[in-house]
Amino acid sequence: MGSVVKFLKETYRKQTLWEAVKSGGWRAALDGTVAETTLIHGPTGTLVGEDELGNRYYENNDNQAGRHRWVVYKDLSWPTGQEATSVAPDWHGWLHSLYDVPPSQRDFKRPIYSLKHTPNKSGQNERYLPKGSWFNPKKRNWTKVQFWQPPKTDGVVPPNA
Repeated sequence: MGSVVKFLKETYRKQTLWEAVKSGGWRAALDGTVAETTLIHGPTGTLVGEDELGNRYYENNDNQAGRHRWVVYKDLSWPTGQEATSVAPDWHGWLHSLYDVPPSQRDFKRPIYSLKHTPNKSGQNERYLPKGSWFNPKKRNWTKVQFWQPPKTDGVVPPNA
């Protein structure tokens, strides 16, 4: 039980168990993912690293392959905080066993054309809104079809007609 309490403190980044419970630790009983991470994986796993968004990555090689690496998201608020798109590409490769060495222990070279990783904001106020979206405050109002209008000739018949 002491290792579970220790892991809860580390996961929620609080000094006491009571602070961890008040900040959302009680959700571990409701959310199966957080409960499994907290009660089954967490106490036996070793912290491997942390990414620039504050997500923490753990590993336990005694577990079944495919279940031996996991992430604890910085924002554990349910249901919007645990966003899988907040995992950076280098850590995603490590989580899915594409790399044996975690990004915290090696230099991950990004292509020069790549952008800085940002989580998906779908369903939130910061989401992408195309120029024709009804929710876009700068919505353009244009006609999608423009009919061809023949030029006016004022009754003059062209010479080749």
